[in-house]
Amino acid sequence: MGIPVTQICAVVDIAKSVGSSRILRGFAITCPVGNPTLSAEDETTSRQRYVEKALDMLTKPGQSGMVEDIL
Repeated sequence: MGIPVTQICAVVDIAKSVGSSRILRGFAITCPVGNPTLSAEDETTSRQRYVEKALDMLTKPGQSGMVEDIL
């Protein structure tokens, strides 16, 4: 069965090709959970939303190739 994980990545095709069952689309390749255009406070909030969404996804059964967005 393995350890449940949520993979956060900007290039979801790679995550799909390796069989990830919980994929969260990240912001960009260079900063999947960050956004350098935001203020420090807003970026902290954005990062927290990614982590909360990833944790929420762990509470649900994984499905191969399932991709969710932070929005």
